[in-house]
Amino acid sequence: MEIYTFDETTYPGIPKEVGPETMQTNRFCDPALAAQTVREHMEEFELSEELGYDGTFINEHHFTYFSLNPSSTPLAAALIARTKKIKVGVIGHVLPLRHPVHTAEEFAQLDVLSGGRFIGGVVRGVPQEYVSYNIDPFTSRERFAESYDILQKCLTEEIFDYEGKFYNLKSVSIWPLPLQKPLPIWMPAGSADTIEFAAERHIPMARVWEPPESFQDVFNYYRKVAGEKFGWEPDPRYCIGARYVHVAETNEQAIAECEEAVMYVRRLSTFNRPIMIPAPLPGLNTDRAFEFRRSPKGMPGPGVPFEQLRADGYIVCGDPDYVTKWLKADMEGAQYGRFMAMFHVGNIRHDAVMRSKRLFAEHVMPRLRPLNETPSQAPEQATQVRIASPASAVAEQSTEADANYQLTRESPELVGEFVERTNGRVTAGWEMRLSERAADGVPYRMILVGTEGQKRGHALRVHMAPRGGGDIAQDAEVVVEVRPAPGVRDIVFSGAYSAFTQDGSPPVPLQERADLGDNAIIRVMVSVPAGSPEPDPAAFESSFELECVKLWWFETA
Repeated sequence: MEIYTFDETTYPGIPKEVGPETMQTNRFCDPALAAQTVREHMEEFELSEELGYDGTFINEHHFTYFSLNPSSTPLAAALIARTKKIKVGVIGHVLPLRHPVHTAEEFAQLDVLSGGRFIGGVVRGVPQEYVSYNIDPFTSRERFAESYDILQKCLTEEIFDYEGKFYNLKSVSIWPLPLQKPLPIWMPAGSADTIEFAAERHIPMARVWEPPESFQDVFNYYRKVAGEKFGWEPDPRYCIGARYVHVAETNEQAIAECEEAVMYVRRLSTFNRPIMIPAPLPGLNTDRAFEFRRSPKGMPGPGVPFEQLRADGYIVCGDPDYVTKWLKADMEGAQYGRFMAMFHVGNIRHDAVMRSKRLFAEHVMPRLRPLNETPSQAPEQATQVRIASPASAVAEQSTEADANYQLTRESPELVGEFVERTNGRVTAGWEMRLSERAADGVPYRMILVGTEGQKRGHALRVHMAPRGGGDIAQDAEVVVEVRPAPGVRDIVFSGAYSAFTQDGSPPVPLQERADLGDNAIIRVMVSVPAGSPEPDPAAFESSFELECVKLWWFETA
């Protein structure tokens, strides 16, 4: 069993006399108390490394007391800086309300910053977030799916374009790439639609708060869908349970320390935040999702007494023996292989949380570790959809992927054709000259690069028609010559014409680099031996294509 910590940074200072009929706005937020709360959470998160937990998770919500994190990234980065070994995760970014490329960039950066200790997480969001962002909730699932697709492309592909319903992207290639391949990403899932989404994409899924029967139903459905519909078998690590936990020396002490904090969360969870939502937000959940969640043993509703919340596992609180036995039965029944213990419940005292985490680590965690061990330690998400080939493979497949310009007979740089004769040998081809400025008046430069490492996009195609019929000799020589300055001549390609004559043959890479500026000359030439059919560069059938990079110089005010 892998054991992590995870806590909401809940604001603890809502007055007791304030009830759910009150609109929850930031008039209740004391910034000094918020700052103290965040500092205490950071100390608790940091303690997880000292106590031997596998990792610690942070999440985000918007417009609510329930979480003082409108973005997971700052706290995750701060925690990474304070730790050395423990995994740090977010569960997670509200993906449909963010730009997915930005999320991918932050995930990759956090993984690099942590030295490969980061776990990404994505969520779909809750009703008030869609209302206040003015995002149509009927598009929620489509936005989530499209954003996740883009997120994975960013993390696994070298460069891509994307045309979707919500995003049209061009030439996306994020820097840096994450250290982990693949970067682990988790997500909560409770509706049938979301469970199937996770199972199809091999995403580890988490559940929180619900009774053991609900955990079992949800994880069993995930395993069933993965096997029957998508042809793979999740090991226990793909199922993640999360529960409020509080440990004290006795059951009575544990209840006394956390009962008020639990009821604080329950009281405020019915608040209007920050706008009135008198009914479930239309469109956020499908009818199918609603039917799947109609189990009588689901999320506890308003008015459930503390004793029932404790019995159903909304809060697992007691002495080490009670907590161990309750969690052991839960873990074995639902067969989940990762557990997130949520120690900071509502407005519970900071010192009580620190003691609870220590008692759990010393007396509970060692007894839970052997449960639901995974036979194979192959990384989860090993089967990804739409993962591109690595850069080295792309380089073998294409020599022009990096080009942004093509020199041809129609290019404005073309000066004209030429035919030259020397000792019976005929050399014919095309000459180009780089002007000081492009047609729009912007200065530019031209770069030709050979096959150096990952540099691609600088290659040549040539077809030369003969004068008077016949074929150009296969042993004719093709030469690309550059003249960057008066009196200087460099050869960037020299090879046999036969390399260009096969149907469907790929472009031939250049052999040397040339960085060319004003008035530089480029010549593409075909030279044939005496007695061979003479090349005719002006013939309609004759052509050349020289892949290159054209860079414009822009200045900003």
